[in-house]
Amino acid sequence: MEPVDKIMARADALAVLGLDQSAGSDDIRDAWRHIAFHAHPDHTTSDCSSFARAKEAYDLLRREGLAGKGATPGKIRRPKVRKRVVDLDHTDIDACRILLNKALSHNPEGVAPSSDAQTVTDSDHVPDAVGFYGRHLTYFVSTPVCEGANRVALPTSFLAAARRMETEVLSFQSKDAGAGEVVVPETITARKFPGAKSVRIRFDADKQIRDEFWLAG
Repeated sequence: MEPVDKIMARADALAVLGLDQSAGSDDIRDAWRHIAFHAHPDHTTSDCSSFARAKEAYDLLRREGLAGKGATPGKIRRPKVRKRVVDLDHTDIDACRILLNKALSHNPEGVAPSSDAQTVTDSDHVPDAVGFYGRHLTYFVSTPVCEGANRVALPTSFLAAARRMETEVLSFQSKDAGAGEVVVPETITARKFPGAKSVRIRFDADKQIRDEFWLAG
Protein backbone atom coordinates (compact mmCIF):
# COMPACT_ATOMS: atom_id res chain seq x y z
CA MET A 1 0.00 0.00 0.00
CA GLU A 2 1.37 3.42 -1.01
CA PRO A 3 1.80 6.13 1.69
CA VAL A 4 -1.09 8.19 0.32
CA ASP A 5 -3.33 5.12 0.40
CA LYS A 6 -2.35 4.49 4.03
CA ILE A 7 -3.21 8.07 4.97
CA MET A 8 -6.62 7.77 3.34
CA ALA A 9 -7.24 4.38 4.99
CA ARG A 10 -6.42 5.81 8.43
CA ALA A 11 -8.68 8.81 7.83
CA ASP A 12 -11.55 6.51 6.82
CA ALA A 13 -10.96 4.30 9.87
CA LEU A 14 -11.04 7.30 12.21
CA ALA A 15 -14.27 8.49 10.56
CA VAL A 16 -15.88 5.08 11.15
CA LEU A 17 -15.11 5.52 14.86
CA GLY A 18 -16.57 9.04 14.75
CA LEU A 19 -13.17 10.74 15.08
CA ASP A 20 -11.10 13.21 13.07
CA GLN A 21 -7.37 13.06 12.30
CA SER A 22 -6.44 14.98 15.45
CA ALA A 23 -7.63 12.05 17.60
CA GLY A 24 -5.07 10.53 19.92
CA SER A 25 -4.63 6.94 21.04
CA ASP A 26 -6.86 7.42 24.11
CA ASP A 27 -9.64 8.85 21.90
CA ILE A 28 -9.36 5.87 19.55
CA ARG A 29 -9.53 3.30 22.35
CA ASP A 30 -12.44 5.09 24.07
CA ALA A 31 -14.39 5.32 20.82
CA TRP A 32 -13.81 1.62 20.12
CA ARG A 33 -14.90 0.60 23.64
CA HIS A 34 -18.07 2.68 23.33
CA ILE A 35 -19.01 1.17 19.97
CA ALA A 36 -18.00 -2.34 21.03
CA PHE A 37 -20.24 -2.15 24.09
CA HIS A 38 -23.31 -0.69 22.42
CA ALA A 39 -23.09 -2.39 19.01
CA HIS A 40 -21.74 -5.81 20.04
CA PRO A 41 -23.97 -8.70 18.89
CA ASP A 42 -24.35 -9.76 22.53
CA HIS A 43 -25.90 -6.39 23.39
CA THR A 44 -28.19 -5.78 20.45
CA THR A 45 -30.54 -7.71 18.20
CA SER A 46 -30.34 -5.17 15.37
CA ASP A 47 -27.95 -5.03 12.40
CA CYS A 48 -24.37 -5.77 13.55
CA SER A 49 -22.65 -4.33 10.48
CA SER A 50 -21.65 -1.17 12.38
CA PHE A 51 -19.79 -3.32 14.93
CA ALA A 52 -17.94 -5.18 12.15
CA ARG A 53 -16.94 -1.90 10.45
CA ALA A 54 -15.78 -0.42 13.75
CA LYS A 55 -13.73 -3.50 14.59
CA GLU A 56 -12.08 -3.48 11.16
CA ALA A 57 -11.28 0.24 11.56
CA TYR A 58 -9.86 -0.22 15.06
CA ASP A 59 -7.73 -3.19 13.96
CA LEU A 60 -6.26 -1.11 11.12
CA LEU A 61 -5.40 1.78 13.46
CA ARG A 62 -3.85 -0.60 15.93
CA ARG A 63 -1.67 -2.18 13.22
CA GLU A 64 -0.55 1.32 12.21
CA GLY A 65 0.54 1.98 15.79
CA LEU A 66 -2.07 4.69 16.44
CA ALA A 67 -4.11 2.92 19.10
CA GLY A 68 -1.33 2.01 21.53
CA LYS A 69 -0.61 3.89 24.74
CA GLY A 70 1.48 6.97 24.11
CA ALA A 71 0.92 6.95 20.36
CA THR A 72 1.18 10.38 18.73
CA PRO A 73 -1.94 11.55 16.85
CA GLY A 74 -1.57 11.11 13.12
CA LYS A 75 1.97 9.72 13.33
CA ILE A 76 2.86 7.11 10.70
CA ARG A 77 4.57 4.00 11.99
CA ARG A 78 7.80 3.79 10.01
CA PRO A 79 9.11 0.44 8.81
CA LYS A 80 12.25 -0.81 10.51
CA VAL A 81 15.40 0.03 8.57
CA ARG A 82 17.35 -3.10 7.70
CA LYS A 83 20.95 -3.52 6.65
CA ARG A 84 21.83 -5.02 3.30
CA VAL A 85 25.01 -5.74 1.37
CA VAL A 86 25.31 -5.54 -2.41
CA ASP A 87 28.22 -7.00 -4.40
CA LEU A 88 29.62 -4.48 -6.87
CA ASP A 89 29.12 -5.10 -10.56
CA HIS A 90 32.29 -5.92 -12.50
CA THR A 91 31.81 -2.75 -14.56
CA ASP A 92 31.93 -0.62 -11.39
CA ILE A 93 35.04 -2.47 -10.19
CA ASP A 94 36.73 -1.98 -13.56
CA ALA A 95 35.87 1.72 -13.50
CA CYS A 96 37.53 2.02 -10.09
CA ARG A 97 40.70 0.32 -11.33
CA ILE A 98 40.86 2.52 -14.41
CA LEU A 99 40.48 5.66 -12.30
CA LEU A 100 43.26 4.54 -9.97
CA ASN A 101 45.54 4.22 -12.97
CA LYS A 102 44.69 7.76 -14.05
CA ALA A 103 44.55 9.52 -10.68
CA LEU A 104 47.35 11.70 -9.37
CA SER A 105 49.30 10.20 -6.51
CA HIS A 106 47.91 10.76 -2.98
CA ASN A 107 45.86 13.90 -3.42
CA PRO A 108 44.54 14.73 0.10
CA GLU A 109 41.24 15.86 -1.41
CA GLY A 110 40.96 12.40 -2.95
CA VAL A 111 39.99 13.41 -6.49
CA ALA A 112 42.36 14.31 -9.30
CA PRO A 113 42.10 12.54 -12.66
CA SER A 114 45.16 12.83 -14.88
CA SER A 115 46.32 11.55 -18.23
CA ASP A 116 49.54 10.24 -16.66
CA ALA A 117 49.13 6.48 -16.23
CA GLN A 118 50.25 4.89 -12.97
CA THR A 119 50.51 1.27 -11.95
CA VAL A 120 48.07 0.08 -9.27
CA THR A 121 50.07 -1.06 -6.25
CA ASP A 122 49.32 -2.81 -2.94
CA SER A 123 48.47 0.58 -1.46
CA ASP A 124 45.71 1.08 -4.05
CA HIS A 125 42.32 -0.41 -3.19
CA VAL A 126 38.99 -1.21 -4.87
CA PRO A 127 35.87 -2.35 -2.94
CA ASP A 128 34.09 -5.63 -3.62
CA ALA A 129 30.77 -4.72 -2.03
CA VAL A 130 28.86 -1.91 -0.33
CA GLY A 131 26.64 -2.13 2.73
CA PHE A 132 23.55 0.03 3.18
CA TYR A 133 21.90 1.04 6.45
CA GLY A 134 19.46 3.75 5.51
CA ARG A 135 21.65 6.59 4.22
CA HIS A 136 24.79 5.20 5.86
CA LEU A 137 27.25 3.49 3.49
CA THR A 138 29.98 0.97 4.33
CA TYR A 139 32.39 -0.08 1.59
CA PHE A 140 34.05 -3.49 1.96
CA VAL A 141 37.58 -3.81 0.59
CA SER A 142 39.23 -7.25 0.60
CA THR A 143 42.80 -5.89 0.53
CA PRO A 144 44.53 -4.79 3.76
CA VAL A 145 45.65 -1.24 4.47
CA CYS A 146 49.34 -0.52 3.88
CA GLU A 147 51.41 1.51 6.28
CA GLY A 148 51.80 5.03 4.95
CA ALA A 149 49.93 6.46 1.97
CA ASN A 150 46.90 4.60 0.54
CA ARG A 151 44.39 5.28 -2.21
CA VAL A 152 40.92 3.80 -2.63
CA ALA A 153 38.59 4.24 -5.61
CA LEU A 154 34.89 4.21 -4.74
CA PRO A 155 31.63 4.34 -6.71
CA THR A 156 29.94 7.27 -4.95
CA SER A 157 26.45 7.77 -6.34
CA PHE A 158 24.49 4.78 -5.00
CA LEU A 159 22.01 7.07 -3.22
CA ALA A 160 21.78 9.75 -5.91
CA ALA A 161 18.38 10.44 -7.45
CA ALA A 162 19.80 9.92 -10.95
CA ARG A 163 21.47 6.49 -11.08
CA ARG A 164 24.54 7.44 -13.13
CA MET A 165 27.49 5.88 -11.34
CA GLU A 166 30.32 8.25 -10.46
CA THR A 167 33.70 7.15 -9.12
CA GLU A 168 36.12 9.05 -6.90
CA VAL A 169 39.62 8.36 -5.55
CA LEU A 170 40.22 9.10 -1.87
CA SER A 171 43.70 9.24 -0.33
CA PHE A 172 44.64 8.74 3.31
CA GLN A 173 47.60 7.95 5.57
CA SER A 174 47.75 4.90 7.86
CA LYS A 175 50.12 4.35 10.79
CA ASP A 176 49.51 0.59 10.70
CA ALA A 177 49.03 -2.18 8.15
CA GLY A 178 46.31 -4.83 7.98
CA ALA A 179 42.61 -4.70 8.76
CA GLY A 180 40.97 -1.44 9.72
CA GLU A 181 38.22 1.06 9.12
CA VAL A 182 38.39 4.58 7.69
CA VAL A 183 35.62 7.10 8.28
CA VAL A 184 35.27 9.57 5.41
CA PRO A 185 35.12 13.17 6.75
CA GLU A 186 31.69 14.79 6.68
CA THR A 187 32.89 17.57 4.38
CA ILE A 188 33.98 15.05 1.72
CA THR A 189 30.87 12.92 2.26
CA ALA A 190 28.63 15.92 1.63
CA ARG A 191 30.47 16.87 -1.58
CA LYS A 192 31.32 13.51 -3.09
CA PHE A 193 28.63 11.06 -1.92
CA PRO A 194 25.20 12.50 -2.86
CA GLY A 195 22.45 11.42 -0.48
CA ALA A 196 24.78 9.73 2.02
CA LYS A 197 24.71 10.65 5.70
CA SER A 198 27.97 8.85 6.55
CA VAL A 199 30.57 6.76 4.72
CA ARG A 200 32.92 4.13 6.15
CA ILE A 201 35.49 1.95 4.40
CA ARG A 202 36.44 -1.43 5.91
CA PHE A 203 39.70 -2.97 4.77
CA ASP A 204 40.77 -6.61 4.80
CA ALA A 205 37.04 -7.37 4.84
CA ASP A 206 36.17 -10.90 3.74
CA LYS A 207 32.72 -12.45 3.25
CA GLN A 208 32.43 -13.26 6.95
CA ILE A 209 32.81 -9.60 7.86
CA ARG A 210 30.20 -8.63 5.26
CA ASP A 211 27.81 -11.27 6.64
CA GLU A 212 28.37 -9.99 10.18
CA PHE A 213 27.46 -6.49 8.99
CA TRP A 214 23.97 -7.33 7.79
CA LEU A 215 23.33 -9.95 10.47
CA ALA A 216 23.98 -7.26 13.10
CA GLY A 217 21.04 -5.31 11.72
